[in-house]
Amino acid sequence: MYSKTPSGDYVIVDRREQLKVKIKSLATEARIIRHAELKTRGALREELYLHRVHVVRREARSSLIAYAIIRGKSLEKAETAPRMPPDWETVRRMCKKYGPSSLELPKAALPTVSTA
Repeated sequence: MYSKTPSGDYVIVDRREQLKVKIKSLATEARIIRHAELKTRGALREELYLHRVHVVRREARSSLIAYAIIRGKSLEKAETAPRMPPDWETVRRMCKKYGPSSLELPKAALPTVSTA
């Protein structure tokens, strides 16, 4: 997203468009993997399935939550009925990478990880 300065130049405010592209790419990747699963059998099929469900899905979920936070939406708007907590470290990393530098991450939405 861009902001126009008084001198007429454009300055990058955040990189939410890049995150949006990432979300679309992950959705496409999941579809491609699911299609490939139908063509294979045995161990390769199981590997493809596990990659789609555990890696791609987790990354897509974290990306969608980070995108919602960057847009100022609540976690309840991003996910209606989550079964398990998201990977908050990945969400934090994405918010920092794609969000504006002035983004204040909500404390309630992003719990800290205790190292005790």
